[in-house]
This record gives sequence, C-alpha cells and structure tokens, in this order.
Amino acid sequence: MSRDSSEKKSLQAWVRDIRDREMPIFGHTVQQVVNVAEDQEAPASRLARVILQDASMTARVLKVANSPYYNPRRQRISTVSRAVVILGFDTVRAMCLTITLVDSFVQGEPREQLIRELARAIHAAVQARTVALERGDDSPEEVFVATLLYHLGDLAFWCFGGNHAQRLAELRKDPAYSDEEAEQEVLGFRLQQLTVGLAAEWKLNELLTNTLKDPRRAGSRGRNVTLSYRLAVAAEKGWNDPEVRDLQKQLGELMDQAPEQALELLHGNAKEAARIAHYYGANTAARTIPVPGSWQPDEEQESEGEDAAGTAAPEPDGMLQLRVLRELAMLLESDKADFNLVMELVLEGMHRGVGLDRTLFALLTPDRRGLRGKYGVGRGNLADRFQFVADPAEKNVLFQVLEGQEPAWVGTDRLSEVPASVQAVVGETPFLLGPILVNQRPIGLFYADRTPSRRPLDEEDFEGFKHFVQQANLAITHLSGRGK
Repeated sequence: MSRDSSEKKSLQAWVRDIRDREMPIFGHTVQQVVNVAEDQEAPASRLARVILQDASMTARVLKVANSPYYNPRRQRISTVSRAVVILGFDTVRAMCLTITLVDSFVQGEPREQLIRELARAIHAAVQARTVALERGDDSPEEVFVATLLYHLGDLAFWCFGGNHAQRLAELRKDPAYSDEEAEQEVLGFRLQQLTVGLAAEWKLNELLTNTLKDPRRAGSRGRNVTLSYRLAVAAEKGWNDPEVRDLQKQLGELMDQAPEQALELLHGNAKEAARIAHYYGANTAARTIPVPGSWQPDEEQESEGEDAAGTAAPEPDGMLQLRVLRELAMLLESDKADFNLVMELVLEGMHRGVGLDRTLFALLTPDRRGLRGKYGVGRGNLADRFQFVADPAEKNVLFQVLEGQEPAWVGTDRLSEVPASVQAVVGETPFLLGPILVNQRPIGLFYADRTPSRRPLDEEDFEGFKHFVQQANLAITHLSGRGK
C-alpha cells in the first residue's frame, strides 16, 4: 500500500493491501492457528509446533503464561507443550493471536490514534474475558479474541493509512464532522466496514463476525464484547464519568453482580490489562490504559518464564533441562499424557534445554524398511523431507542406530556412513541420533543437529541428548503399558 497516496480506494482494495502487503505475517499465523483448531487428532502438539518455530513467540508465550493473570497459582511453566496442557488450547491460541497482532502494529508509525486503539483493544479484551469467566461462558477465550479484534480495521488503518490517516485525524478535529462523516469523506466507507472485511478475509472468529453483523443477534456474548469495548473507551474520561457508571451497572447485570462488586472487578481488570499489555510487548499502550490510582505496569516485577532465547540458535540451559524433565514426569502422572505430547515435550527439551538447532522424531514405516519424519522443532521444515528407505547395499547410520538400539554422535569421522540421500536433506555436518524404543523394540528415531548455526557439538550436548532419549523411551513404555 502506498503511504503517499491520497486518492480514494475501494474497501476491497484496502482489505487486499492490508492482507497482502502490510500484515501477511498476521494472516499466515492466523491461518496456521485456524488449521490447528480444525485438527481434532492432536491440536495441542500441533499448536506447540506452530509456536516453537518462532523463538521470540516462544519466549513471550511463556512470559504471558507465567503471569498472575493466566497463572494465578504460579505453577512454573517452562515449555510451550506444558503451557498448552495447563492453560488449555484456546488460551494459548489466543496468546499467539495477541502477540502477532501486537507485533503487527508496534512496528508501524507511532500515531497517537494507533496507540490509543491498541490500548483500548487490550483493555476491552481483558475486561470481556473476565466478565465471560464470571458468567460461566463456555469459551471465554473466544470472547477475548472477538473483543481484541472488534476494531481491527481501525488499528490497521491508523498503522498503515499514510496520508489518508493524516487527513482523517485532521478532519476528526473539525467540529463540523462526526467521526462517521469524517470517515466517509476521506475513505468513502466506515472503518468498521474495514474490520468486517478483514474478519471475513482471515476467517477470524465466529463471535466477532456475528457481533459485527448484528450485536443484538449475537446475544449476551455479543453484548459482552460491545459493552467491554465501550467501557475501555469511556474509562479514558475517568472512572467516575457517568457513562462509566452506566456501563458498570450493565456489566454488573450481565454478571448478576451488584454495581459495587462489579466496579471492584472492573478496576482490577484495568490493572491486569495494563500488565498484560506490558507482557505482550505493547509498553506504550500499557501506559495509556486508564488504571484507577497511580499504578504503572513497568513498576511491577517481571514475570518468570522467559526462558526461550530470542534468537534462532538456543543456548544450552541445564536448569531448563531439569524443569522440562520434571514437567515430563508431571505430564505422565496426569490423564492428559499421550504419545504426541510426550514427543513434543522431549523435542522442546532437546531444542531449548540442550541448545540444539533442529530436533525431530521419525517413525518406522509399517514394513520397517523406511523412516518418515513425523514432526520437528527448530529452524526449517526438516521433518517433511526426512524420508528414507533402507538399502542393503549401502551403509546407513540411521538404520544402524535402530539395529544397535543405542544413541550415536555422528561426527565428521562417521560421515562415510551417511548416504548422499541423507546428506542432501540434513547437510554434511555432525548430528545426533537416538532410537525410540517400546519394550526394547525400535519404532523410530530422534534426530538433532546444529547445522543452521554451524556451532559444534560437544560431549555435554550428547549427554543431554541421550538423557532425553532415555526419558522419552521410559515415558513411551509407561504409556504403552497403561493402555493395556
């Protein structure tokens, strides 16, 4: 989208430009998350994989997951897989969308209108989620996302609108124009229509779509969305403003609470909203949220849980290795453990704990002659290309490790045992292998390397890798025995 263009464009053109040129990463993440949500087989492990492809998102999901708002009992959460198990799929999915949304806009021009809209979006979403929880809503995270994105068109416009945004800001100061009239004058359509177009384009949220079409037909959940957003706007005039008191009464009725009780809850929500905005990285917006009293979010002590490196090359972390292994033990004691979650937790421990760039597991084909990558963690999409068939005429260290049933460090001295077909996929640098065993019978293979960063492997890395392989095999054997 040209930021210098002042000519009017159609609503459809704005939607296309925002989708394709200004926010493609947001659209990509949304699509991944939507696809995961449609997978009934293993949504938890698939969602963890989406997050773990991005080290920065991993760190911030863990930071938010360990915040008092989402984790009031302060159960230490060190891995994304554990976050999905403890907090729930929908909660972590909402975190991902919020992080991506914030990232899409904090990079833009720091317009006053953009900061104010982002603050309102986060404030309203936190209010709406808490109201939904108080009401016993079946999906408070859906309410959170719908409210967060309720003015997505405004956010996108103030971030990427260029001269159009400048003209609209000036016209809104003219008392001869209402906001609606100013938008029609500059754009030829309302900003809410832009939200409707983007919501339809990205298939964001059914509650959001229904509320935008007709809040009354969306029922009490849609009313929660609209009232919470109106509260976020009205509170900017002060918490004693008559409109705030009226909204406090309406939200209290929605929750079946007395006005005084509702006001205390709404005040607390405003503080939590400022904290959450801070955790998500929207620091300027956090300071803009109207909080009763003089409290500021950056005066608060930082949340624990920011264990993930902000780079694509994670450093070894012995304490994190121990925490992941402890989380693996706790997972096995629960009724939520399954093969996919165990594998995801182990791969994450190898990646972030041992500090390996790429980790994956592959399973033997039914005829036991081939290996096929199932999924992996780290840079690139190695698992999709990790497919090999045993050839009796050549040495292949992958199948040798399966036969020997012992982990192996394949250094430069053993590259002659790595067929060209394997090197074409993984590269010509050292890697680690570990057999996956169920009751001493091989069913697959762990693979890990540092090929992308070209960092060397050492004995300590191999020991950490072997320990995770051992614990994975114990866990899988335990699960297989429990299923009998």
